[in-house]
Amino acid sequence: MKVHTHTFPSGLRLVYQEIEDTRPASINICINVGAIDENENNLGISHFIEHMSFKGTKKREGKDIAQNFEEIGASVNAYTTINRTCYYATGLSEKFEEMFDLLSEIVFCSTYNEEDIETERKVIFEEIDRDADDPQGVAFQNYNKIFYSGSILSLDALGTKETLKNIGRKEIISFVKEYYVPNKIIVSVTTSVKFNKVKEYVTTYINDKFFKGIKGKVEEKNKSRTIVPDKKFISVKKDVNQAQVIFGFPTDNVYSTDYMTNQVLSYILGGSMGSRLFRHVRDDEGLVYSISSFATMYEFGGDFSICFGTNDKSAKKAVDIIKREINDLLKKGIDAKELERAKIYLKSSLLYSNEKSSRIARKNMVNTLLFGKVLTMEEKLQEIDAVSLDDLMRVARKVFNFSNICGCVVSKGVREEIFESLE
Repeated sequence: MKVHTHTFPSGLRLVYQEIEDTRPASINICINVGAIDENENNLGISHFIEHMSFKGTKKREGKDIAQNFEEIGASVNAYTTINRTCYYATGLSEKFEEMFDLLSEIVFCSTYNEEDIETERKVIFEEIDRDADDPQGVAFQNYNKIFYSGSILSLDALGTKETLKNIGRKEIISFVKEYYVPNKIIVSVTTSVKFNKVKEYVTTYINDKFFKGIKGKVEEKNKSRTIVPDKKFISVKKDVNQAQVIFGFPTDNVYSTDYMTNQVLSYILGGSMGSRLFRHVRDDEGLVYSISSFATMYEFGGDFSICFGTNDKSAKKAVDIIKREINDLLKKGIDAKELERAKIYLKSSLLYSNEKSSRIARKNMVNTLLFGKVLTMEEKLQEIDAVSLDDLMRVARKVFNFSNICGCVVSKGVREEIFESLE
């Protein structure tokens, strides 16, 4: 189905894709704000506001919000990342207007009651404690701390108990006024309701209700930023049964013409059960239960990382084998069958992601946020098909530069010496 986009005079953008009546409608209201917009004093405020949006509005108490969505057969949730806060709901197209009204209300009309703030602060403290008990999460958090050192990305997007104690109603309202503004908002919709009718709903329930008379220009992205870390390895002692290991290399930002080549390379190295690392580290040596590689590319740079869990005695051997496999890839190259298998898998995953209306709405929203337009399925498939063996080897030689590598191990006793072969 064709995608329609519209930018209102306020700067708010609507992305619309029509679906069949038989499929559920989905609404995403995204605000282009997250941890990257915070500082060391208010770290975690974006996530805190996301929580508080479900605690009550001028019309509804918090206990009624979930029930009101359920009454119209809709589900609702939200999430916060380093660069966006997204509220979303999925339900019947015949109940679309009611669902849109409800979702808009909790995003833009929350009261941020002082008593609720104190209660929700405790909930987030529990979330922080839960994450601190997750060894893999601790490994990733500490890896980010050294990889993105000097930027806000080195800190936990949840914030800390210390920074969250500084956040009250005054700070929340000030932050909302600064960042919950039209030119930072994208509404992404999949529904059988017609486009012009959806535009009316956006005007009625958001623009005229909360931003009447405001005019704004969509912010331009800085597409040249990138982050290159200093080489560093660390260890974190924790009473765990497995050592959790992660290390990675800097790569380009999401705007790079090599974006898809990085994804293909990641799949070939460690992105599936048929990948090189899975075969040689797990199947041949039996050192791990799972092992993965990821090319994570943001607006400001990215990292190509490899992670696994194993017993303390096997950690160094696993790292050494991974280093051997990377060197083997750089020396001997990648064969055409590997490339073709990776392309088929990635295209299949892409097509599968287009089967659910909620995934379509989210994909359209992210595309619009990053690139200012929706990338069609045909464009993405062509981008995968265009990746050549020469492209892969060029990107591999660029990515696997051991002079800027960072790594972290979380274990009972393993130290950073396990990374010696990466020096």
